[in-house]
Amino acid sequence: MLSRTFIVLLILVSTSACVPIWQTKQTTTSPESLYQIRYQALSQLDRWIIKGRTVITQDKEGWNVGLYWQQDRGDYQIKLEGPFAQGGVTLEGSEEHVVLTLNNGDKLTAATPEALISQAVGWNLPVSALRDWVRGIPNRGQSFESVTYDDEGRITRLVQQGWEVEYLRYMPFKTYSMPSKIFIRHPELNLRLVIMSWRDVK
Repeated sequence: MLSRTFIVLLILVSTSACVPIWQTKQTTTSPESLYQIRYQALSQLDRWIIKGRTVITQDKEGWNVGLYWQQDRGDYQIKLEGPFAQGGVTLEGSEEHVVLTLNNGDKLTAATPEALISQAVGWNLPVSALRDWVRGIPNRGQSFESVTYDDEGRITRLVQQGWEVEYLRYMPFKTYSMPSKIFIRHPELNLRLVIMSWRDVK
């Protein structure tokens, strides 16, 4: 009787010894740690194209605008198409220069993309910050007041430089999870952005 009991215990011990450690001990990673991994990857993502639509409201006026944005490292091209006075504008820039082309072919230049957009259509649009915000990370080099994450380490709400950025939906792009619906609010301007596609630069 004693030997039979000993044999049963030996089998149980041998079986449990074969169970992998990852099955016997559950580990969790904090949203903050997952975000740091995402941030490192997204900071290196500098070649992409997005297409979508945005509703821009400033004061009591509103515009429904089509968006095409191609980012190729330091160079970018942003096309805004919609029912505003100019019919459409194209913003092209690099680290050295920024040019905005109106629908009638006229060209404007300024020191920053923000100054060009303000001069052309009167919007105080944070173009430089948007380059990071559309990727789901804070505007690099600028402090931020608060940030919250979901369980996967994706930002759900960011407050930075007087702007509130709310991420309502994400979509897959390659190995990333990228924003597809963003609400951006400021006392002077609101922006509702729906991104319909992310793709590579050819």
